[in-house]
Amino acid sequence: MGRADTKAATREALVDAALAEFALHGLDGSSLDAICARAGFTRGAFYVHFVDRDALLVAVMERVIGAWLAIIVDTADPGQDLEATIDRFADAFAGLLRGEATSPALEASAQHFHLVLEACRRSDVVRGRFTAMLGAGTAAIAAIGRAGQRAGTVRADLDAEASAPLLTALVLGLLAMVEAGVPIDPKALSRAVRQLALMPALPSAPSSS
Repeated sequence: MGRADTKAATREALVDAALAEFALHGLDGSSLDAICARAGFTRGAFYVHFVDRDALLVAVMERVIGAWLAIIVDTADPGQDLEATIDRFADAFAGLLRGEATSPALEASAQHFHLVLEACRRSDVVRGRFTAMLGAGTAAIAAIGRAGQRAGTVRADLDAEASAPLLTALVLGLLAMVEAGVPIDPKALSRAVRQLALMPALPSAPSSS
């Protein structure tokens, strides 16, 4: 393993350790010493990768939120449509509810999503990065919606720009509901979103005049 690979692996190990510590002990109960010890590195190694605790919180938040954005917005498929996006999210969400999350970040997002929001409340740096990530994700969803309209798979009357933030908010709301233990049927959810975005608009009522 080269120097760059070793450095990247060390950073990832510190983020993994922080994710585990925050999940177990919360933001206040997780010291840098405990995080470094879990990762198997010293504080010196920590400061090579992060200027301070806020920078670490940003990295953890990026891991958690980025895991969902990567599912919703498949950068490997530039030709994706909104239907595929809905299906991919529904499949990932169903797996999460079955206890079959595909990554620790996805699992942590459902069990400890409040920690992300708490970190945003405490830190302008974390909140700024959180806002930027959601903005980028929302813009990508809007682009997918517009592409679907051009392909005829998405309702022509759907406002792609206005609906994209709604879909983003739906993801965040669902994470909060899962953490709170609110029962959710992912198949019914998928059908509802499909009906809203993919089905043709209802015909206008005939004029009475």
